[in-house]
Amino acid sequence: MAVYEYKTNIRFNEIDENNELSDKGLLTILSEAAGVHSEKVGYGLNTVEETNCTWMLLYWKVKIFKRPKWHTELTIKTWPREFSKISSWRDFEVYGKEGEKIALASTEWVLIDAKKGRIGKITDEMADDYGIVENKVFDENLTGKLQELENMEKVYEYTAERRDIDTNHHVNNIVYLEYAYNALPEDISLNFSDIEIYYKKQIKKGETVSIFYGKEENSHVVSIKSLDEKTVHAIIKFS
Repeated sequence: MAVYEYKTNIRFNEIDENNELSDKGLLTILSEAAGVHSEKVGYGLNTVEETNCTWMLLYWKVKIFKRPKWHTELTIKTWPREFSKISSWRDFEVYGKEGEKIALASTEWVLIDAKKGRIGKITDEMADDYGIVENKVFDENLTGKLQELENMEKVYEYTAERRDIDTNHHVNNIVYLEYAYNALPEDISLNFSDIEIYYKKQIKKGETVSIFYGKEENSHVVSIKSLDEKTVHAIIKFS
């Protein structure tokens, strides 16, 4: 299928208090585009019982150029640009109604064996069904990883609730963004131009995590760790 084009209008729950597309709203739209693309290829949420395959997100890198208002029409172009035996890189371009560039994003996903609940194997047939477009939206070679800052301060603890859980039975990837927002200083605007999220270990319902914050030059970094601080669940970087 190669490049897939998805059109949508920005919904009310995808804008912020200033009537502008929010970080959470944008990531939600991109996740939906990826999900619909997979569904059309034959490896989506509604075909899990047949394929025994589901996808889990490992990494986001997002660059935002413009924040349209409510009900603005968006066109999302997305494609897999690389497959390994267990993971895939998928890129996105987002355009407004007049063709202006709204955002770029790159993501890494791992294939999950739905029955066994562990990493599965991407077959050549699956890669062929999706198709590969060797076009990177970012020039740099992304590693899919982030590092914590030194001397980060603990801000609060949180216990994952039922409302946070998705179909993979762990905290939804967008919810990590909400955890990170609550760790940022009150005087920091939530409208960032660059966002990176590295998911290292899933959080399950009832699990309590510790959220840490640190600042480096023009970047704000949030680390989500286990209560004993021995396990890093995710690292989020805003610039």
